[in-house]
Amino acid sequence: MNLDNKNIYKFNSNEELNSTLLKLFKGTKNNRVSNIIFSGGSTPTDFYKLLSIEPINWPDYQIVLSDERNVKLSNPMSTEGAIKSIINNQSFNNSFISLLDEDVETKLSLIDAYDLSILGVGEDGHFASIFPNMSNLSSALNDNSALININDGFPDVPRVTLSLNEINKSQQIILLIKGENKFNLLTKNRSEKDLLPIDYLFLKMSEKIKVFYL
Repeated sequence: MNLDNKNIYKFNSNEELNSTLLKLFKGTKNNRVSNIIFSGGSTPTDFYKLLSIEPINWPDYQIVLSDERNVKLSNPMSTEGAIKSIINNQSFNNSFISLLDEDVETKLSLIDAYDLSILGVGEDGHFASIFPNMSNLSSALNDNSALININDGFPDVPRVTLSLNEINKSQQIILLIKGENKFNLLTKNRSEKDLLPIDYLFLKMSEKIKVFYL
């Protein structure tokens, strides 16, 4: 992948990265509710901890996860449960659109655009729950549906993910990268037959992506 250096922001500390991300997050505030995509995993955890101590008016925001495991909220594998336990604020909880709600697709269809998406990438090149070699990879990358049901990935539990098409509703995407292995994966040139899911994200919306690298 030929990643434009002007879209890479190298940070010297976690505090510096999260402070910059917080400014972007607050900068989405406008005359309507701001729609934000959050992701799971360990990489954004410190940012969520920062949000937990910030005086944020959560009714100004609507939060959607990039993906979720199909487990109960109390299950340790639940991304929604994990983030809610960190921020621990009822107003924040009320701002959530759960990907496991029965009417979630109707709710997502009412979102014209996401003001900010905060995504990560795995060392295998996956983002959200769009994994290399999964059985319905083509659907996740090409379908117009907002959500894709997934039976692949680690840990091996059923899950649901926003499709590439749904994520493309984002006005700006911050891709959080921590560690040299992930950065090298991101900047490595691959042939068309060896493309990873993260490559398709850049192919479709590179002009919207900023890489925050620590």
